[in-house]
Amino acid sequence: MTTLNEITAGMETVELEPLREDKKKIFGDIIKYLETNQRGYIKVPTGWGKTFLSKHIMKKYYDEGKLVLFLVSKNNPLLSQTYHDRKKNGPLFPNSALLSSEYKVDRKELAETLRAFGKGKGKGFVLFASLQTLLGKQSSEIKDLIIELTDLAIVDEIHNFINNRGNDFLNELGERTKILGMTATPFQGVVGNVKFVDEIAGDMREVYAKTLPECILDDELAPLKYTIAESSEDIFEIFDFEKGLDELDKQDLFLDCSTPDRLKKVIRRTQLAKDVYDSMIKKRHVKTLVFCAPVRKRVYGVGADGEEINAFHAKLTSSVFNGEISVPESEQNFEPVLPLSFENYTPEGDFRDTVFISSELRKDEQNAILTAFREVGKPPYVLCTVGMLIEGFDFPGLEALILLRPTLSMRLFEQQVGRVTRLSPVSGKQQGNIFEISDSIDSLYQRFGEGVFSGEKVDQVQMLQPEIRLEELFSEGDAARAIEEGKIEIKKVELGSRGKGKGAQVREIPVRLPPTSIRAKYFSRLLALTEEKDIGAFEREKRELMRATLRFRVREVRDAEELTELSGNINKLKREAYEDHRLGDVSRRHKPKVFGETEWLLKLQALNSLKYEGGHLSMPEKNRILKTLGFDPDFRKIDSHRLKCLKLGSAQKTIPDLVKVLGFVSRLSSSETYQFLDKKKKEQWKREFLPAVYWGFCFVKDSPELKELFESTEWDRRVKNIIRQK
Repeated sequence: MTTLNEITAGMETVELEPLREDKKKIFGDIIKYLETNQRGYIKVPTGWGKTFLSKHIMKKYYDEGKLVLFLVSKNNPLLSQTYHDRKKNGPLFPNSALLSSEYKVDRKELAETLRAFGKGKGKGFVLFASLQTLLGKQSSEIKDLIIELTDLAIVDEIHNFINNRGNDFLNELGERTKILGMTATPFQGVVGNVKFVDEIAGDMREVYAKTLPECILDDELAPLKYTIAESSEDIFEIFDFEKGLDELDKQDLFLDCSTPDRLKKVIRRTQLAKDVYDSMIKKRHVKTLVFCAPVRKRVYGVGADGEEINAFHAKLTSSVFNGEISVPESEQNFEPVLPLSFENYTPEGDFRDTVFISSELRKDEQNAILTAFREVGKPPYVLCTVGMLIEGFDFPGLEALILLRPTLSMRLFEQQVGRVTRLSPVSGKQQGNIFEISDSIDSLYQRFGEGVFSGEKVDQVQMLQPEIRLEELFSEGDAARAIEEGKIEIKKVELGSRGKGKGAQVREIPVRLPPTSIRAKYFSRLLALTEEKDIGAFEREKRELMRATLRFRVREVRDAEELTELSGNINKLKREAYEDHRLGDVSRRHKPKVFGETEWLLKLQALNSLKYEGGHLSMPEKNRILKTLGFDPDFRKIDSHRLKCLKLGSAQKTIPDLVKVLGFVSRLSSSETYQFLDKKKKEQWKREFLPAVYWGFCFVKDSPELKELFESTEWDRRVKNIIRQK
């Protein structure tokens, strides 16, 4: 047990390296914001330096004799790293304490110190705490004092505080407490069920934001190369879809290694990652982190008495990278040697070149692995994990990342990418390298058919494609300029004749963003599924088709050409539906309207993209795109073109009509109202009013009334998840 006297002993001054000029301005803006506002958050990529900035903000309040709370959701290493000062070999702030499950402080003495502070007897004080420990029964007195006395609460990774106990705790803090959140990803959840930081409270606002491309362009983060390797495997044969497409409602898919054939496929897929890595990484002994996939079922032929193996894929991957398991050039009669013995150490007791880390390892062993991994030039060089090290793992020397786990969460994806973007003068890192193994998702449309229209499964299925996630990742900031300047590279890679090793022949193919051809491919699958059906009013299909149209972007003429071809196909389906006498009366009345509304919304989205995201294009290029889309090639008329789309495609023909209908949608969609609607009213809500949300979203910047409506906190999440692009 550590006493508070031991904690606060030491130098009475707080020494911090000065902020750069740009961050001094940001510091000043945040301090000024907090003078008149209670809550706010900053959104910057991992590695930008938000923790360092927060230390300066804490110091200002500390020097003024204030009580500061530095709060994290979990007991991650960042809490201890922020509390300690390596130069002093002690706490950064003389009057401070660290409260977590791993650091046992005398709670009675801490409570006495806080009470003394409340009576004006103490100097400034900083408490570094994990939420779980602060809310524990043993800390109830400390929690009450913190709620009463805290002047500033800095909440790291505030996305972990949305609609949960952390959210409740923040709302318990009194009016005297200023709250500053920090995050790289201000949202939680999978596509279709996303929660946002501004839902924590009505007055939670973004104070400052900087995007990943902007940080890379400003040399604050390392240049990035993202390499996609397509496996020959069907995703349905690799991952567990026991519960059908409901498996997509989680952050991750689970590997299925329960049969000899499935285990072989997983090994081949893992071997591909090693082959690509060996072929693409030119330097030896590059520090590399591998994110592996979880396994739900027991693994065929591995483990004594059929027991389940913790972090099996991380262990398997380490064996593949160490050369214990390899797929022969001729894959006929390929049979892995089972059972396997997973070891992190050589017979001499040293770390192997590739190791795994998992929660079952003792804490001291985990710490030893991480310490050794951070040491440049010495093994282990490759570290494999399933769910660890995604947040709070700070290692600027990490040069490569391998993704073997498809994720449905953009927050998780951004956190993974952030592991490799930090600058490192020690290792001489020139860029961060990311390798992702991608599987074919075509079978999901074939096997589940119209089931993809259930909920938001369309978006979830497409999120399995790396290009779609990368478009979302780089949707903000000047990614195009970073790509043009070579600071962001996105490539697909093909290995010649299953090549292996450093000398293997590699063919790199640039990947275009936005991935219009990929989106058009899967959009066409949705159209085909709709064309085949005779199901009444096609309400569900209409909503998902309209949702999918809002994902398209036009950045160059090629995008416009692809969307024009897609629009022509929709128009053809519309004409055929009018003439299809096999349809029932209801379907024959509604099906052409579904295709017609989708066609014009697609054109409107293309025009919106050109108007609001076409700043990089010259006027002749914009006019050429308009001509390609079938409009008068005069960019000055773009607003009249947009209103034409609304008039021809929507039930609401003008913007005032949209304002009127969406005001009604806003009142109906609130949780307080929606729960009391009868079934008939809810069906009417979906059929008549939800389509207006998509059209209204396209005119938010044209109407102050729509802008206010769409930015209001009163819209229920079922509407917000339609209009938010992440």
